[in-house]
Amino acid sequence: MKRIFLIFMLSISCLNFSFGQELPDGQKIWRSDSKLTINDFKIKISNENNDAVYAQFMISHSIGGFDFMKRNLNNKIKNRFLGNASWIDTTKVESIEKQIDFQQMQFDLAEIQARKFRKRILKDKGQISKGFDIVEKINNEIIAEFSNVRLELMRETESGRNEEKVSKWKEKIKTELEDLDEFRFENAKKIKLNK
Repeated sequence: MKRIFLIFMLSISCLNFSFGQELPDGQKIWRSDSKLTINDFKIKISNENNDAVYAQFMISHSIGGFDFMKRNLNNKIKNRFLGNASWIDTTKVESIEKQIDFQQMQFDLAEIQARKFRKRILKDKGQISKGFDIVEKINNEIIAEFSNVRLELMRETESGRNEEKVSKWKEKIKTELEDLDEFRFENAKKIKLNK
């Protein structure tokens, strides 16, 4: 009887793990080796009243009750591109690659925020055992910070048209991603925070 129960529990765990890894159609998790493409943008438009390209992102978490015991929570926080909520005007072909690259920069900014979220959650993981209010508080702060940084990028680069400023932002983004490298989604190693 115990053996059947154990097999049943293992089967449920495997099913839960495999279903939990699937992304809904149109979504893409940030990866350094997978940049945004025209095909990732699911809403096709041709309207001169809109930007040629607009990307929507979501930073989400799936932190549970026993996660406070873990030494790495990277896979509990995802940075996703939402293709079904993002548009592209394929009639504006002269600037389309630059615009996609500019949206990729914003996806990279979202990844920086996701890594900051992972780091802060790991730092404050002891508070998770008292309730999930801390997770929601950090999540709200991270999303607000992302909105402000994204707006700053748009203003400083004139929505990607100022190439000199775009280059400076790319360097800044690259440096921040490298500084937070151990908090990338793919890293499953134990993380020891310096106090």
